[in-house]
Amino acid sequence: MKKVIDSEKRPIKLWLDDMEAGALAQARNLANHPFTFRHVALMPDAHEGYGMPIGGVLACDGAVIPNAVGVN
Repeated sequence: MKKVIDSEKRPIKLWLDDMEAGALAQARNLANHPFTFRHVALMPDAHEGYGMPIGGVLACDGAVIPNAVGVN
């Protein structure tokens, strides 16, 4: 892991150095949702998708989100 952003309700764990602003905004949004479990993770290939960053990982508590695989 290269960095942790802990300014949101749940931390965002990054496994990359540089990141698109849109993907980071999506990760921040997910980190503040009530169903997000523990943290949001972004892998080295992370880039902006539709609501969920491609290369992002999200575990949920009490919810199933089919789109949470990232859609490009």
